[in-house]
Amino acid sequence: MRRSGSAALAFVIALCALHAVACDEEEKSESSVQAELPDETVADFHTQESDSGLVRWTVKAPHADRYNARNVFVMENPKIEFYDEMGNLQTTLTAKNGEYSLATHDMLAYGDVVAVTFKGEVLETDTLRYLNQADKIVSDCFVKLTRGRDVVTGIGLEADHTLESVDIKKDVRARILEEDGKLDDITP
Repeated sequence: MRRSGSAALAFVIALCALHAVACDEEEKSESSVQAELPDETVADFHTQESDSGLVRWTVKAPHADRYNARNVFVMENPKIEFYDEMGNLQTTLTAKNGEYSLATHDMLAYGDVVAVTFKGEVLETDTLRYLNQADKIVSDCFVKLTRGRDVVTGIGLEADHTLESVDIKKDVRARILEEDGKLDDITP
């Protein structure tokens, strides 16, 4: 079920405030996970989200640990696949580690995060979060988006899972290669 308009924006802002992710989240998460023991361990973890019988996304991991106190699965080498309304694969996201919230169905990916669209666009970062209800990808870290020969970098990101609509928050730099081969560096 999707929220629309200002309700969706308020939800995203509230969720981001509650779940602010620092770029050192990977280290914090790893150290806190090591201090607690999992309630369940799963090999070949797989789950999916569907709406009206259509798969919206799937997540797979060769290994996942469930922590009931936090209501999450902590995954090793997760692979998330996002689909369109017709069931076509749109984007594949991989990372060294991830977390899947059983309560919200949000996902956190950290450690060499790479998202590749069916068009060949590539998003690279250290940490990002997928907000299930808002169907948004967000990050507070350095991001690099490559579209063909063009590269855009910056700090922080909000995007849809297809990377069609991308908002890089600050320190935006762009390297655009013109068709004639001339380089155009754009720095605000």
